[in-house]
Amino acid sequence: MSKTLNDNLKEYKISEIPHIRLMGRNVKGALKSGKPVPLFWGASCIEVRAASSEVWALVETDYSVYEVWACVWVNGRIISRFMLEKGKNWICLCRGFSAGTVNDVRLMRDSQAMSEDPEQVFLVHSFAIEKSGAFQPLKEKKLRIEFVGDSVTSGEGLYGAVDENQWISAWISPSKTYAVKAAEALNAEFSLVSACGWGIVAAWNNNVQCVIPPYYEQICGICKGEPQQKLGTCGKFDFAEKPNDFVFVNLGANDYGAFFNEPWIQDGKEYKMHMNSDGSFDEDDCMKVSCGIRDFLKVIRKNNPQAKICWVWDMLEMPELSTYMHKGVSMYIAESGDKNVDMQLLPPSSLEKEDEDKGSRNHPGPLTHKLAAAKIIDYCKGLL
Repeated sequence: MSKTLNDNLKEYKISEIPHIRLMGRNVKGALKSGKPVPLFWGASCIEVRAASSEVWALVETDYSVYEVWACVWVNGRIISRFMLEKGKNWICLCRGFSAGTVNDVRLMRDSQAMSEDPEQVFLVHSFAIEKSGAFQPLKEKKLRIEFVGDSVTSGEGLYGAVDENQWISAWISPSKTYAVKAAEALNAEFSLVSACGWGIVAAWNNNVQCVIPPYYEQICGICKGEPQQKLGTCGKFDFAEKPNDFVFVNLGANDYGAFFNEPWIQDGKEYKMHMNSDGSFDEDDCMKVSCGIRDFLKVIRKNNPQAKICWVWDMLEMPELSTYMHKGVSMYIAESGDKNVDMQLLPPSSLEKEDEDKGSRNHPGPLTHKLAAAKIIDYCKGLL
């Protein structure tokens, strides 16, 4: 990383680049605003196609607890991953190519949106290429896919040794998830809306405030710090600007985990997903999940009138709740008559046998994400 730029390079503000792609939820007109472009959610990225021997980016980050990680893609493959320093710095995305070599270069946020850190931001100010170089048109994408989820969709556990258990940014890698793998294979634009520990009606610790549905219509409303809100996190997202062809929802694992955890107490009131004395799940609490799924599907459909919506689960198995997941989707379909909604079970992490297939922090590893991506790819291809 560097504070200055080499003399052989020319800087282009984001709004000056004629051919550029932004993926991931953002404020309307972010590329043409003249301002640095924030990357809010995990796997959000900016992509250019450059005829240049090297490509640099001027980025700015800040945080109080959780640092931001980024990764670089060149021609569809990840070539580097690194922690970003605080402040404004030039970073080399790639270099050493023959003059005029054309490469697709993508700078991706490889950290999830951190609701726990009100100061965390990631801004992209500029790109730089050699003075004799040029930006070229990007290849068109065929589809747009949105993935809504929790730690699995955020990529928790896709870095780090199997026995790692500390919760730190380094072990979270959205770029390696089933979601990004599937979208890349389908030549699709993609966006992730996901947060570790968050649920449908309850978070892993029974916190009823850390649930995704109330924030779905916002740009990135789970991040409410002052610098984040100034960037537009709590603004309403414009779904019509780039309509989704598919929406996959992978939520429920944390609602399941809440049954096994202690109550969450707020203002003297206790919130808990209860288990019966025989170890079974309380029927009323299970039905909260079913109703939560039904109600969330209504919100998703309102904002995605033409999309195929599919609720997926079971990468982290939850046998006691699976019936109620089915019930929630079925309730929505029965009440709405919506024939463009579906559900799928994804391959479970219990299929992982070797350490190289497993993830850290007791989360699905590379094998499970690969198998889940393959199922989603087949599912989409069957409908196209």
